[in-house]
Amino acid sequence: MAKQENLKPKNDVIFKNLFSKNGNEEMLAEIIEEGLKIKVEEIEVEKEVELSKMHVNEKYGRLDLRVIVNKNIMVIIEMQRTDNCNMTKRALFYAGKILGSSLKSKETYDNIKDIYMINILNYNILETEEYSTDTVIVDSKYRKYIIIEGIKFYFIELPKFREQVKDPKTKLEQWLAFIDYEDKEMVNMAIARNKLVAKAQKDYEYLTGDAATRRLEELREKAIYDEYFAYERGEEKGEARGKIIGEKRGKIIGEREGRIKTAIEMMKNSISMDIIAKCTGLNEKELEELLLEKV
Repeated sequence: MAKQENLKPKNDVIFKNLFSKNGNEEMLAEIIEEGLKIKVEEIEVEKEVELSKMHVNEKYGRLDLRVIVNKNIMVIIEMQRTDNCNMTKRALFYAGKILGSSLKSKETYDNIKDIYMINILNYNILETEEYSTDTVIVDSKYRKYIIIEGIKFYFIELPKFREQVKDPKTKLEQWLAFIDYEDKEMVNMAIARNKLVAKAQKDYEYLTGDAATRRLEELREKAIYDEYFAYERGEEKGEARGKIIGEKRGKIIGEREGRIKTAIEMMKNSISMDIIAKCTGLNEKELEELLLEKV
């Protein structure tokens, strides 16, 4: 059964199912070791995803991978295909959410695991030349002094990788060539040079031939489109409503300014306050203020 063109390993449905599968821990360990430059001695991946139980709208939460490394580091890996212009804020918000929920009742702050967030993006968001960027929180004056060591953000931008790497020699380059899956020659080189990538390729072929996977992707693509369309309609309605409200407010302000101007002219002509109030609709207090300010 032929694969759909959009079901590449960087498709988040495929990505999570491929790398959260029982028996594929070694693949993740190699990616984490190469990407984070840490030695992975023990790895625990969150429970394998069951397609039949995955909700189509999980897209609007997050389809990420949570991995506990060496018992004291939580690694969050997310694949993002579409640029919604909010990646850095989302990453920060999500990291804070994980930090807040990771500490159980009566536990001390020492129990909080370090959090490393790996964001693999199918678009560019940073002005740096490197396709892989890691960030830390440092002192504004002494840049080498790291203030907070418990959280790091990694951004891997696939378009930059595609431009810069043509011969995937390192293990990280081989994995990114496979995940990106745009340059078939690079994919074949990665498969030939890395036995774990070759294993991932077999699992990938199985996943993309699975009817349930394809159907889930179709439903989620429809949900993404529907949400985007609803958002666009919401913006149009919001603009229309804003225009109506603005016009009404402008009219009210204009009418009031007209009444004030009329009242001032009537005051200048020594017309009684009672008559001015009846003609303009302004109350006694408003007229007294006008008398002090304008006349």
